[in-house]
Amino acid sequence: MPEKTDVLLEKVSDLNILYKHVTGMMLQEHGLSHSAINLMKLIGSNEYTLKQITEHSKLDKSTVSRQMNALVKKGLVTKTTGRDKRYAYFTVTDEAQQIYKEFHAHMEDKFETILSGWTQEEVHMLTVLLGRLNRSMTNRI
Repeated sequence: MPEKTDVLLEKVSDLNILYKHVTGMMLQEHGLSHSAINLMKLIGSNEYTLKQITEHSKLDKSTVSRQMNALVKKGLVTKTTGRDKRYAYFTVTDEAQQIYKEFHAHMEDKFETILSGWTQEEVHMLTVLLGRLNRSMTNRI
């Protein structure tokens, strides 16, 4: 089994590098980072505190804080104080939601091109197996 695991780890690592490269090119157009786009997706149309964002994103508090402040400065996220002044609430602006929609559509187009030589069965099988891998990783870490 170790030999199979080694090959699998190499393939997952290669996929991660390639995925970051593809997404990085698209994010550069908007001056956003991977963390920023993931946080915009996570918040969506909700309102979250910094603590909630940190818990849901599985990022460390300093990264989330830095990214949220950058998004606020860019006008992509609004920060409001609740009744309890200790808590700030973050929401994604309409502009940010539009940017995310464009990014997502661009990613879908890119992956349709990448997978253009694949059959529907192959795409379905990859989707199922990646979902299974994600669930296994989530349940075992």
